[in-house]
Amino acid sequence: MDSATQIPVHKTENSRLSEVDFNDIGFGKTYSDHMFVADYKDGAWTDLRIVPFGEITLSPANSALHYGQSIFEGMKAYRNVDNEVVLFRPDRNAARLNKSAERMMMAQLPEELFMDGLRQLLQLDEAWVPKLPDSLYIRPFMFAMDPYIGVKPSDSYRFMIFTTPVGSYYSEPVKVKIETHFTRAATGGTGFAKTAGNYAASLYPASLAQKEGYHQLVWTDGKTHEFIEESGTMNVMFLIGDTLITAPASDTILNGVTRDSVLTLAR
Repeated sequence: MDSATQIPVHKTENSRLSEVDFNDIGFGKTYSDHMFVADYKDGAWTDLRIVPFGEITLSPANSALHYGQSIFEGMKAYRNVDNEVVLFRPDRNAARLNKSAERMMMAQLPEELFMDGLRQLLQLDEAWVPKLPDSLYIRPFMFAMDPYIGVKPSDSYRFMIFTTPVGSYYSEPVKVKIETHFTRAATGGTGFAKTAGNYAASLYPASLAQKEGYHQLVWTDGKTHEFIEESGTMNVMFLIGDTLITAPASDTILNGVTRDSVLTLAR
């Protein structure tokens, strides 16, 4: 994993790796030793750094907390049969992050910066990548940094990446409810963007479904509730006979990297 830009690194003095039980990882319980950080101000990304994983300080007036300029990605690093750490189409995650940023009126992030930060972080925390079938979950995200109470796009942003070793997201077969009352996304909205508010809005209907014994929702279209769109955590596909069926890419579904890959192979 070669990188073009050498990023300053402040290594942790106390690694938590020895505390991890890799035979019982779970999902999102423990975070790796380091995180990548970059700041956007005056029209440029600056102050790239890798530092120990830890808390961050924000102004109470931080505009992301009030007006929701916050986006993220989700991806994984794996060990292959030769014990090498590999990624699956990370350029697509970088591109989707920028698509989300455009919709949320946030700064564009150069793909080179995304990839350099990701690769060097993985090189530093390579020991945190578990063996198959487990993986290292990677969370790139960006949020507004202006300490300003007023409805406008922020002029400053922070981009970060942290990682966590994970097992399966679900520990048993998933039971889903087809949601025909609540709406995840509507035409012209932010459904195609991986933005925090989309997930916040889904929590209440998801909690109602969980009380009924379901693990997750499958969302239907916001206009008629007659057409399947996607699940709360992934795109949905159906194989009927020899035909693979999924909702078309639109502004109401998140166009997943796995979805695109499966359709490309199927075609």
